[in-house]
Amino acid sequence: MAQTFLTIHEAALLSDKSVQTIRRAIKGRKIKARKSKTPQGYNYMVDRQSLISTFNIKDEQIAKVQQNTGVKEEIKNEPAKQQKKLAKNFVTSDDLGVFKDTIQKLIDQHEKDKENLFRLIKTFQDRMVVLENQVKMLDAPKKRWFNFWR
Repeated sequence: MAQTFLTIHEAALLSDKSVQTIRRAIKGRKIKARKSKTPQGYNYMVDRQSLISTFNIKDEQIAKVQQNTGVKEEIKNEPAKQQKKLAKNFVTSDDLGVFKDTIQKLIDQHEKDKENLFRLIKTFQDRMVVLENQVKMLDAPKKRWFNFWR
């Protein structure tokens, strides 16, 4: 009989165990597995007979898992549902118009805020110049009427 290999996720579904438990069983050599090379690294492929014998999986469980995965595949192949899902992912021209209006409002508000900031900075600079002149006048030496010859 030819060996059938499953991915770790399929093995976890079939055995009703977690993926980590399957990995531990592979590492502990309780389950036969082989490595398959992928561009991202290595993936383990689990021997189905070894998995069934190790976890004492019954035929009812296998049929139940196959039935559940078959239903999922039928749902995936329904074109109407796929088109609705795809339509939700795409942006319409109305959405782009709303987005453009929102961006334009933000740009206008930014311009107003920038003008207000520059006006505030100018006022601050003017006040600083006035204060500097007042400090210079206070620090200037006081002349007395009788020290005019010095």
